[in-house]
Amino acid sequence: MKKILLTLIISLFCFNLYSQSANELFNQSIKYANANDLKKAEKITKELIKNYPNDEDIHLYWNNLGAFQSNQGNNKEALKSFSKSFELNDKYGVALLNRAKTYRDLEQFDNAIIDYKNVIKLDTNNEEALFDLAMLLSKREDYANAQVYYEKLIASNPEENYPAAINLVIVKKRQGDLDGALSDMNKLIEKIPSNEFLYENRANVYNNRADILMNMKRYDEAFVDIEKSLALEPDYVTAIITKGEIYYFQGDYGNACIFFKIAQSKGAPREKLEKYLKNCK
Repeated sequence: MKKILLTLIISLFCFNLYSQSANELFNQSIKYANANDLKKAEKITKELIKNYPNDEDIHLYWNNLGAFQSNQGNNKEALKSFSKSFELNDKYGVALLNRAKTYRDLEQFDNAIIDYKNVIKLDTNNEEALFDLAMLLSKREDYANAQVYYEKLIASNPEENYPAAINLVIVKKRQGDLDGALSDMNKLIEKIPSNEFLYENRANVYNNRADILMNMKRYDEAFVDIEKSLALEPDYVTAIITKGEIYYFQGDYGNACIFFKIAQSKGAPREKLEKYLKNCK
């Protein structure tokens, strides 16, 4: 949520000068927000809205109010403030994006999806909206539409959206496009030496390729990648489970159960492993 607040504060400085009194109130709210005294920032912003209801930037005040409320965990109040901001200026996508995030945090996913789509109508290449929308659609197993938004995001900025590129691989895999997923992952792995994000997340990347290879029944190659992943992060629970799965799908339940039990001892929920553990003695 902190990212919302900072985005809003920066955007406010881009607009024209306020009358002196409004400007003083606004500056006080920012001062308290920067000092992490969000209660005072909220109180002063409410005073600003009350005293200057016809100010041309009133929608910005409401938007900031929503940010202060959201950062305090008052999401229901924040929803009202973001809605008021967008009602006052239906071209102001920042408020709509923040409302979408708030709906997402409240797990009101239908409303969040609607708002994210409307943000994209206002700002075609809004990276935050595209990524969050694709994530929500993927969570709902709407992989085909998630792929559309991931691909749009990557096309808009191919050198920066590697988290989206990794998620796109997973979406392709879940749709059964194993060849496409493997091809994409191979390209990402080639870029590991030259890309900081991929280098820092290479244990995850190797685990993902191991999972794809496992699903293609290319078990020897999958073992090579999963060993690379675990050499980098020995306590990486997802990779430990993947290693167990590789053994499992080869019918080696003894070794599979060793790794499933290790994963469980490191915090993997039993329900995630239940279908495997029934074959363990």
